[in-house]
Amino acid sequence: MTNLDDNNNNAKVGWSGKDWTLLGANALLFIVLFLVFNHQLPDQMASHYNINGEQDRMMAKWSFWLLYAATGIALPSILTATRFVDPRKNNYSRFEGYFYLIRWAVSLFLHAVMLLIILDNAGYKLPTINIVVGGIGVLWMILGNRMGQVRSNFFIGIRTPWALMDEQNWRLTHRLGARVWFAAGLIMFVSAWFVSSFWIAAVILVSALGSALIPAVYSYMLYRRASNG
Repeated sequence: MTNLDDNNNNAKVGWSGKDWTLLGANALLFIVLFLVFNHQLPDQMASHYNINGEQDRMMAKWSFWLLYAATGIALPSILTATRFVDPRKNNYSRFEGYFYLIRWAVSLFLHAVMLLIILDNAGYKLPTINIVVGGIGVLWMILGNRMGQVRSNFFIGIRTPWALMDEQNWRLTHRLGARVWFAAGLIMFVSAWFVSSFWIAAVILVSALGSALIPAVYSYMLYRRASNG
């Protein structure tokens, strides 16, 4: 087994131009949507929907915008900050493109969900649940498509204890994980449009659990094989 604990004294510190571009783009999207739609929204907004797409929870308009700011701006910023506290921060330079893709994909998905809520409350009726579930599927496929590029770290990827302590285990686990995540995303995307709302929650649950459990079991099997070697 290969030890993956690197010397991180020379790891890059501070935000790059791309990091600030991502933060600025998220803030700009929030400001634009606020200026365009705030006057169209009621003081009490629907903020949650059941599996049938029916509104089942309300919140004050100002609370919604505060929540949007927290999720649309703060969350991508937190994702960016993980690289600076990760004991294996040096490895992030080996999957810089994928790390950037993750933050953009998550950011755009969050903005899309918030936009759907805004449009629904402004009177524009859309198949919200279908779009959200389809969007989750697309996000899953995007993340899975290049998951094999991820190098060992404590925040991004399939972080089983066996993968974290062995480079070969990590590489093979993520190679399989990429295929599983892409397949699960494709299933969710197709199901969003062709499966009844009664079954859609089960499809999401099974797909998400499969995305987590199949690579984890495979990682353990690789560990057992190497141990018995």
